[in-house]
Amino acid sequence: MIQDRTFDPYNQLVYTSGHRMEQMTGFLGDMIMVNGLPDFTLPVSTGAYRLRLLNGSNSRIYKLAWEDGRPLTIIGTDGGLLEKPVNRRYAFLGPGERLEIWADFSDRPVGFKTSLSSLPFDTGGMGGGRMGGGMMMGGRMGQNQRFPNGADFSIFNINVTRPAKNHLTLPDVLSDIEPMQPDEATNFSRPREFYLSMRHMQWSINGRVFQMEDVADDEIVQLGSKEIWEFHNRGRGMMHMMNMPHPIHLHGKQFRVIERSGVMHEGYVDDGWKDTVLLMPGERIKILTKFDDYPELFLYHCHNLEHEDMGMMRNYYIQG
Repeated sequence: MIQDRTFDPYNQLVYTSGHRMEQMTGFLGDMIMVNGLPDFTLPVSTGAYRLRLLNGSNSRIYKLAWEDGRPLTIIGTDGGLLEKPVNRRYAFLGPGERLEIWADFSDRPVGFKTSLSSLPFDTGGMGGGRMGGGMMMGGRMGQNQRFPNGADFSIFNINVTRPAKNHLTLPDVLSDIEPMQPDEATNFSRPREFYLSMRHMQWSINGRVFQMEDVADDEIVQLGSKEIWEFHNRGRGMMHMMNMPHPIHLHGKQFRVIERSGVMHEGYVDDGWKDTVLLMPGERIKILTKFDDYPELFLYHCHNLEHEDMGMMRNYYIQG
């Protein structure tokens, strides 16, 4: 589990200053921690490993890559194994997202060292190191200056310390995922649309904020139906200065990403079953899912915890 945290000189956790602007951007810590430990090092053998990575940060996005330049071999996402491995030079991991990586060190000698890093990238608007990095807010900077979102840093180290007793190989086929076709959706020609934006200094979905058991007419779906949902990250708040990434999470359902706009396609791993999907500013995605479990009230929300707390969360209702 990868997290970022801040500690005071007495090793006590420090959260935000409570300033409204800092809450709107999301908390960023100045220490990267893995499984609760700083400066984490994983000792390995000259063999293969499955690394299950969870972004447990409040708002930080990671652009994962191996420091020695080898590609990431990704074998799973939020909902389990992919049908087959995919290779990426780097991969984005938003809050709440999971990736499973096949890490093979059989071609590396004992004594070899490397690290899993987060490469630099531009998140756009106040979510990155631009405007957010220079605004004073209640005596603190609006964004963490040591590690702004999109900074370049090491996440954890790998040390090859011993020979492997067994040598595992990666199968060409990992799982059999049930196929779903977009034209099977009841709303294929008119997807359900959700606009992620700021309204009156508050994050919202379709202009609405969270109200306990409140459900709008366009948030009611029929039991047994397959639907396409289309999410738009259009920002627009404060003269476009609040254009920020939003990791969208659905409770109770896994879905397939069937379409994505934008220019950074290489870094996304939209394969397999997902329950959380990252949208950068200006992006649009379509997901396909089947509401086949039981009638109930479920949540959907931004997985940036401060955005969620500010109301960027709504209910949807499966009607039987």
